[in-house]
Amino acid sequence: MKEKYHQGRIPYRQLTVWLLAIFLFGCGGSKSDSKAIEQPIAEPTLSTEISITIDAAETGSAIYVNGDFSGQVTPAELLLAPGEYNIGVGLAQSRQYLKTSVTLISGSEPLTLALNAVHQQQAKVWQALFIGVNQVRSPNGNCISEYSQQELDAGFDFFTWSFNQRVEGYSYNTMQWQFDRRDISHEVVTLSDENLITPDIIDGYLNDVHKGDYDLIVTFFRGGAGNSESCYIDDFKGIAWYDYRVLNADASYFTIRYYDDVQGTIDASKKGDTDPGMYIHEWLHTTAEWFFPDRGYTMPKQDDQVVHAAGAYNYSPPWMEWYKDLIAGQVKQGDKYIGIGPEAFLACSVRESALGACESVATDTSQ
Repeated sequence: MKEKYHQGRIPYRQLTVWLLAIFLFGCGGSKSDSKAIEQPIAEPTLSTEISITIDAAETGSAIYVNGDFSGQVTPAELLLAPGEYNIGVGLAQSRQYLKTSVTLISGSEPLTLALNAVHQQQAKVWQALFIGVNQVRSPNGNCISEYSQQELDAGFDFFTWSFNQRVEGYSYNTMQWQFDRRDISHEVVTLSDENLITPDIIDGYLNDVHKGDYDLIVTFFRGGAGNSESCYIDDFKGIAWYDYRVLNADASYFTIRYYDDVQGTIDASKKGDTDPGMYIHEWLHTTAEWFFPDRGYTMPKQDDQVVHAAGAYNYSPPWMEWYKDLIAGQVKQGDKYIGIGPEAFLACSVRESALGACESVATDTSQ
């Protein structure tokens, strides 16, 4: 028969069961007359990370893990999860890059890894073409500006110095720059409406240059007042095109237009009085803005600009430390380091990209 009861009243059968339960087991009892419920003891959590101490002959050398700067310098202990790793070291004094691979297995004992000359990486050749332009004409044809052979030579010497003495070292010598030169001295080159030697203009002088010949092509000419005070072409300045395939040869391109006293300007730059990175700055525009991001590497940015983002990352002029860290992949962003890095230079050059001969696109681990 169905029990009938009002809300708040205990049914007779239910009340009987409750009273029997109290008689058998009591109303809670005390610790002395009740059996405590045993709780399982938690096992201590064992770390799955493995200790690896990384060292090299030159103390204070940058340590890279899978191509990314770790923020640590030799000697240093890193804790890494089991897996396969590329361990790199950028030597602090000799500016060479050492690299080896290691497999870490769960439960492994702490490991010490000492990199030496056996692990040194061979530099990849990057090829540049410098074009000295003896005479340029303003777009309206009223002004001709000219450099002497000696001034063109000074521009070329500064160009090679910038890459041999600065860029190669900043990359831990994972790049080896080689240079060709040709001058346009048999005719006057007419500038664009912006007083530039634009890619379409210089392409007309490069019919014998093909894809895969060069990573970088640079033109150098005189801006300034030209042959009279009423003739104005432009000031000391460099202009780069971000598109690394802008020329028919799929080479990076920028143009430099100095003014008067070329040698004096260069000498002042080398002394550190001003930014000695004119060529470096423009070259970074042609690689850090598009080329390496297209390859999967994260660049420091402000307002969608890479090379001009130095202030946002607490760098100040002159900008050589900024160029150095950007090239080495050592720009700090939060708890990570970003930029190009030595393994990016080893993986692919612009001319290899033009020929489809690069290694696979990098997997970005800095996100």
